Amino acid sequence: MKFLLLVCLLATYAGFSQPNNFKCPCSEIGIDSLWADSNKVSCYLIPVQRDVSKKSSGKFNLAVLVAPAVLKTNETPLLYLHGGPGIATLENVPRYLKSKTWDLLRQERSLVFFDYRGTGVSEPVLCPDIQDSLAELERKNVSAQEIQAHKIELYKKCRMQLLSGGIAVSSFNSFQLAQDAESIRKALGIDKWNVYGVSFGTTVALNLLRSNGQHINAMILDSPFPPNAPWLDFVRPFATSFKVLEEKIAGDPAAFSRFPSVRNDFVKAVERLNNVPTMIKINDSGKEYPYTGNDFAWSIWNALLKPAAIPFVPLALNEVANGNDSVLSKWAVAFSNPNSFGKFSELQSKAILCYEGKPKTEADSKTSLLSQYPDFASFNIDFEGELCAAWQPETAAMQAFEPVVSNVPVLILSGEYDPVCPPLFGEITAKTLSRSTFINIPAASHAAIHVDDCIRDVATVFLKHPAKKLSFACVKDRPRINFITGNLPGALTNIKGK
Repeated sequence: MKFLLLVCLLATYAGFSQPNNFKCPCSEIGIDSLWADSNKVSCYLIPVQRDVSKKSSGKFNLAVLVAPAVLKTNETPLLYLHGGPGIATLENVPRYLKSKTWDLLRQERSLVFFDYRGTGVSEPVLCPDIQDSLAELERKNVSAQEIQAHKIELYKKCRMQLLSGGIAVSSFNSFQLAQDAESIRKALGIDKWNVYGVSFGTTVALNLLRSNGQHINAMILDSPFPPNAPWLDFVRPFATSFKVLEEKIAGDPAAFSRFPSVRNDFVKAVERLNNVPTMIKINDSGKEYPYTGNDFAWSIWNALLKPAAIPFVPLALNEVANGNDSVLSKWAVAFSNPNSFGKFSELQSKAILCYEGKPKTEADSKTSLLSQYPDFASFNIDFEGELCAAWQPETAAMQAFEPVVSNVPVLILSGEYDPVCPPLFGEITAKTLSRSTFINIPAASHAAIHVDDCIRDVATVFLKHPAKKLSFACVKDRPRINFITGNLPGALTNIKGK
């Protein structure tokens, strides 16, 4: 296998112009060989600088997959930048390539995917025994306080281990990930590429645009989270999304008659389950787990991410607020899986969020948010606390949060229900991108490109002709969300897999 890494192989995809020395068997990066061969994908282990600010810091190998265009064209390759942070990419690729969106995008252009450093099969592996240690402690039925104290010690120990090996936790940040992408472009011999980023991936994309915009032909920012986002928390974006939900219900006489106060239902359900958690089964093991109000709140957050699930969010809130816990096992399976978007590395996620997500002002603090938004306290994540102090006490310099200025063509997509990156973030992103087009998509949510053929077609036309004025007629004609008023178990069955 080592010999294969030294073989000079000429890339044959459109837009690839230089020999490449980093090709490897796809099985080496966790991709099934038979699937790889049948889909004609190529796999790579590409070395990148551990820390671009320290040239002598050594290298990490990043796992990269390239899916060639279906048709023979001269279209510019497209880089995909995953959301998160902390989520692996490559394990999702077989599923992605079967989807309508990626099948369409792949027809005329090669697609480039990679696992961010510290996720999936890219180096480094971040103290993998921590989760096993925590799981073992949880099985002993110790208190949440004891688990958290143990977790902090494990993270502190991991930080010291990494530092002793020459790995700085501060090297896990959106700027460094952008530089990793640039190193991949060079290694693959790509002169210019298009870039698609979603959620946190848009932060990486914008940093790439800031530092290496001359190598970007066009960019799609889906559900953007710009470096200059006004909020670094989860509370205010959810509050914005919930307000949209309330307004849409108020404008629907049948739904409003059935659900006159979804906010009261939300507060009542969360409070009830926090006071007395219900025991539920979430897998086939038969074991029951306590399900709290905070768990339920985050499941609502997850449901609002999916346009197909939004129609029955009011019914779920109403049912659980009124004590119907019989649906919670099925609900939890549908909307509480932390790995539903890909294998999750909490350590990589915390490294980035603690570095870039600490409050900038008093209004951003946990105490202030709790005072301003008491109904949504479940989303008040503490980036000021002991865990961040132990794992990543450093904070990004203020210039990291400056708006990105560019004249590269950019298409910005936002979904009106998005509880993570609300349309306000899209508007802010567009202000300093002189050739940007912003679309606030009705009845859509996070990762809005996937919502229907209309948006997919708009995105495809943009990538093919980034300077061309786009038509949004189909966007304006999108149907509204129709809220259901009964049979929640049936609705959950129908939503499976969507």
